[in-house]
Amino acid sequence: MNSIPSLEAAEKIIYLKIIDYTEQWSIRKMKGFDLARERLQELFEQRYKQG
Repeated sequence: MNSIPSLEAAEKIIYLKIIDYTEQWSIRKMKGFDLARERLQELFEQRYKQG
């Protein structure tokens, strides 16, 4: 006997898990990325100066 009553119920569970994981990963930052981001911003500004 299946513990999930229908394919639709299984799809809803999978969908909700994906939403949960997406929310968790969207707020995570990689170690050291802040320093790299600052340097990338500097390089970008040097490359694409206004005027």
